[in-house]
Amino acid sequence: MRAKSKVLLTTAMFAVMLCLFAVLFVVAPQGATTASAATNTSAVCVTNGRLETLNGGVVGQGSPSGNYNITMESSNTSGTGTLEDHCVINWNYVKIKLNIIKISDHHTFTLDKDGANIYALQLSGKESRTLYEGALSDGNYVFSYYARYTIGNTLYAHYYRFRFTVDLTAPSNELKAGGEVISSGSTTNKSISYSASDPHFRYIYYKRPNTSSFATTNKTVFNVEATVANSGWWEFYATDTVGNATQKVKLFLDLIPPTLSCSAEAKFGGTVGKAFMVAANDDSGTAKLYAKYEGEEWFAAGSVYTIPVTERSGRYYFYGEDGNGNRSETVWIVLSTEDPSGNLIKSESDNSVSFVWNNPYWSATLDGENYTEGRFISNEGQHEIILSNNALKTKKYTFKIDHYYKVVSQTAANCLTNGKKIYECSQCGNSYEEIEYTSGHRYSIISTPSTCTESEHIVYRCSVCGDKYETEGNYPTGHNYTNEIITAPTCTSEGVLRSACLNCGDTYDTVIQTVIVTKLRIHRPKAVRQRERTLAPLAGIATSKSLATNTRK
Repeated sequence: MRAKSKVLLTTAMFAVMLCLFAVLFVVAPQGATTASAATNTSAVCVTNGRLETLNGGVVGQGSPSGNYNITMESSNTSGTGTLEDHCVINWNYVKIKLNIIKISDHHTFTLDKDGANIYALQLSGKESRTLYEGALSDGNYVFSYYARYTIGNTLYAHYYRFRFTVDLTAPSNELKAGGEVISSGSTTNKSISYSASDPHFRYIYYKRPNTSSFATTNKTVFNVEATVANSGWWEFYATDTVGNATQKVKLFLDLIPPTLSCSAEAKFGGTVGKAFMVAANDDSGTAKLYAKYEGEEWFAAGSVYTIPVTERSGRYYFYGEDGNGNRSETVWIVLSTEDPSGNLIKSESDNSVSFVWNNPYWSATLDGENYTEGRFISNEGQHEIILSNNALKTKKYTFKIDHYYKVVSQTAANCLTNGKKIYECSQCGNSYEEIEYTSGHRYSIISTPSTCTESEHIVYRCSVCGDKYETEGNYPTGHNYTNEIITAPTCTSEGVLRSACLNCGDTYDTVIQTVIVTKLRIHRPKAVRQRERTLAPLAGIATSKSLATNTRK
């Protein structure tokens, strides 16, 4: 009785549902597709949906064991497996197939997309068959199969529902440089950002410069810093969980400035004596060359510039710049077409020598070593300077430096001892002595002649050291007097007789006594006569007969 009641209840419920589905699926809803034959189907996957009662209660997961299963087949992939409920697939052509093992009968099949029915099928019988075959677009799908089957002696009626999502669209992606959207194949010198967006996002794939394979990140944004180390071609694409992939994009990150090259006869930082060429090259393909002469203004010279031999001698500067503003370092080349010429200059204070030239781009060596212009050379010996313009033009200068002696110590010779000078070379310190022999005293004579009363006085004085000595010469000459009567005596007054030396002017006076006139012969005493005889030679006068008294003045 209980078994029969259960069968009757199940049969009644089935009848009610059958009536409802008859109303719903007499005509397929608008937008439903008609199944067609699948081609190249290679994947057969069993769906793992869930069983529901007529009132929506869940009975279990998967098809009733031993009764039926529903598979989904696709030509997008290969192999076998199980599709879980709520799975995501990227099959653009699908066959949904009912595989019967044991079933009483099947009744309906529906396929909904995003909550709206797109296909409905009324079924009968209990054979295996294709439920749907055709293309599906992006969306969320649910297919429902209603059937009756028997387990043991019990008849069951259940819905089988399977939910899946079709995702045929690759993730959206965006490539930026410096915060601005940039197209694939561009170049930039700014930081790069690659981003991807998808409900089922999986990976961003990126390939670094000079690598052969892609790396992955599960972040939706991948940033590349603008550094020289990161310079080069970068490639990106993104995928979702079902393998939909974006188109690959690439971007050249250019932080490397152009490289400059010059023709074989020249060298950057060197001197050339003939025409030369400079070129700018860049990996991005765009490079401009800029040039200038010494202190003049820069000018654009294309990508290649030639300096002819007829140009001005001097220093030419160059740099390169690419389309992204990356600038190379500044380099230079000296054009020198003159023959090198310089001058040796002798020091005014010693024997050292310096060498100068009139071109700042020439160089010189002294005895094989680098020489700084204007530096004095004091080492004695033979020397060689080679002046070069580094353009295969040189000139040789040879010279010799001797000792340069100066007196460093000196003792003067005097009248009694020798003198000495010591000479020393101010460049190397070598020395020698020089003797200055004495010449003896050098006397000069100063003579004071003799006088009437004094002898001659002679002084001998050395003109070198001042030494002196004295001697006497001729004896005194004595006075040489002459007499003159200044006042003649009279009978009443005395006279004056003056005596004067002719040599020295010495004088003295003698008194002449008064004259006594008598007719008698005057007898003069003997003493008077003697006095007269004495005075007569000196005065040059005749002896007076009168008594005279002399007084020396």
